[in-house]
Amino acid sequence: MVGTTADFRRPGPRRPLPLNHLPGENCQTMGRIGQVRLTSAHPPKALAVLSPPVAAHVEATNSFNLEELLALFAGDALVNDQLRDYWREPAIREWAARDIIGQSLTMDVTTVIEHYGNLIVTANVGGTFDMRGLPDPLVHAFYFTVHGDRIVQLIILRNRYDV
Repeated sequence: MVGTTADFRRPGPRRPLPLNHLPGENCQTMGRIGQVRLTSAHPPKALAVLSPPVAAHVEATNSFNLEELLALFAGDALVNDQLRDYWREPAIREWAARDIIGQSLTMDVTTVIEHYGNLIVTANVGGTFDMRGLPDPLVHAFYFTVHGDRIVQLIILRNRYDV
C-alpha cells in the first residue's frame, strides 16, 4: 500500500508530503486539530473539505441532536451501519436514536477524501458504549453520498488495521 500524509495548514495547493514522512502531522479539519493519514493502493486525486450536509452530520452527531441529524437525510435514504441496512426515515430514526444519540456517539474527523463525488470521512469514534475488546482509537469510515443538500446514502464500517 502507498501511504501519503497531507498538511491542511499550508497555503496554496495541497500537496502530499514525502512518503517517508511520519504520521502525526497536525492539520485543521472541521475546526479541530486532527491527524491526517491517507493509506490507499490508489490515492485519491485530492483531499477534500466536508460538504455542508456532511459537516452538519458531524455537528449534529457530536451535539446529540436527533432532529437535526434526521433532517439531513433524504426521505428514501439508506444507512448501512456495520452491514445492517436502514431504509427510509422511520428505520433511520430508530437507528440514530439507538446507536448514535442513545450511545452518545462522537466523531473526531481525521481524514476527508472526495472520490467520484462521494465523501469518505474517517473518524475516531467514542461514546458511552462498551469499549471492551475494541481498539483505541476506534476508527470508522463513513462513506457519504449526497444529492443536493441531503444525504441519500451513508455506509459506516469499522476500519481494521490488525488484518
